[in-house]
Amino acid sequence: MNEKGNRRNIAKVAFVLVLGAVAPMLDTTMTNVALNTIMNDLNSSVDIVQWVTTGYVLALGVIVLFTGWAADRFNGKKLYLVGMLIFLAGSLISGIATNIGVLIGGRLIQGAGSGIVISLVSTLIVRAAGGKSLGSLMAIVGLPVVLIPILGPTIGGYLIDRLNWHWIFYINVPIVILSFVLIGWLMPSFPVTKTKKNFDWCGFFLLGGMFSCLILGIVKFSSTGNLATLKVLLPSFMGVDLLAAYLFYAKKFPQRALISLDLFKSRNFSGASIILLMSGITVNGAMFLLPLYLQNIQGLSVVWSGTYLMSQGVGLLVSRSQIGKLTDRFGARWIVIGSLVLAVLSTWPFIYFNAATSKYLIWFVLFFRGIAQGGIEIPVMADSYSGIPSTQISEATTATRMLQNVGGAFGSAILATVIQNRLSFVVPTVANQAIAYQMAFIWSVVITAIAVVPAWFLSYHDVSKRFKKELEG
Repeated sequence: MNEKGNRRNIAKVAFVLVLGAVAPMLDTTMTNVALNTIMNDLNSSVDIVQWVTTGYVLALGVIVLFTGWAADRFNGKKLYLVGMLIFLAGSLISGIATNIGVLIGGRLIQGAGSGIVISLVSTLIVRAAGGKSLGSLMAIVGLPVVLIPILGPTIGGYLIDRLNWHWIFYINVPIVILSFVLIGWLMPSFPVTKTKKNFDWCGFFLLGGMFSCLILGIVKFSSTGNLATLKVLLPSFMGVDLLAAYLFYAKKFPQRALISLDLFKSRNFSGASIILLMSGITVNGAMFLLPLYLQNIQGLSVVWSGTYLMSQGVGLLVSRSQIGKLTDRFGARWIVIGSLVLAVLSTWPFIYFNAATSKYLIWFVLFFRGIAQGGIEIPVMADSYSGIPSTQISEATTATRMLQNVGGAFGSAILATVIQNRLSFVVPTVANQAIAYQMAFIWSVVITAIAVVPAWFLSYHDVSKRFKKELEG
């Protein structure tokens, strides 16, 4: 097969894999919009209803650790289809739930299915491409990752307004069925790459326990706003201790380790990993803040706040194809650094915006923020696989997904706590809320600026040498 036909087949594989991941990604954002409605309808409390999202993240994070090993041990296509069926079962259980316990159970099952599906997207695409043109491929993968959180609140708000919250889970059924058929028809099988490596149960329990404890500590910190309490410190220190235990274990038994420490010998993988951990605030943090800001300060409905955020999606669409090509040509370093600067410049105005700010100005700023998001996520994800041996691709996916989940929960908790603490001793007027959100945006800007440091360790192609070589040739 010629090179053009090969690229077409790889693009086809990427398309059907991303299509299969649409429902799990869309479901996350729609559920966040529905939490208040669910809490009132099922007579629940904030402490309990938060587990509708936290349980999902926990199940997703833990199953990612298993998926990295399973992707090498089992047929990739069959494993992906199994993940979709698990997610479908969880969606149906969540949809028919009439009490909070059943709903949380359904969300745990959904999270397990999502962990398999979302993890395999990057792993199978990189395998199909043989590690080449990763920037362009990650532009395909990165589109729903950033675009769906923008569209999700609008779609979820519309379903809740016109029907009820159960439909944010029922809507997954036709999407999953369509994806299942297309994947069964169009996607090739991915053969087993490692048949002798046993599953690392010790590493699984250490990393799974670490992930669970850190998430629990973050959730407690977000709900109490006090770092110096036993409810926060105990799970947090347990998480740190389990991480230290895993590092010792992985160094002592490198052949057994679920995630090899050799991955972090690569400068660009280490830099990408730190940025992924920080993306909870640099990317996801602002996405957490913006809908709340638009609803509470600008006075918009859930549907209209999502519509405003679509201008950010337009910015992403404008940049995504070029970002992938630029990453393949120049490397990730300068693309990410430039995008971080743009993210700072396009987030900074929200520190000064108020209820009277023109909607056109907000759309304009969000458009450039969308460009910045594409310029951060696509190159970073591509660089996390650059130079990684094919035998370690699944381990790299496990590490990056785990860091993203911890970072996302950590970022949202920090910004939620900033807002909560600012409003604790004042009347929650629009003016006081505006000050609280402005403070949270300051935090977001500062941490985004700090991310420039690990971005310096990303890959960089010396274009001048390439041009010189071409001229001499």
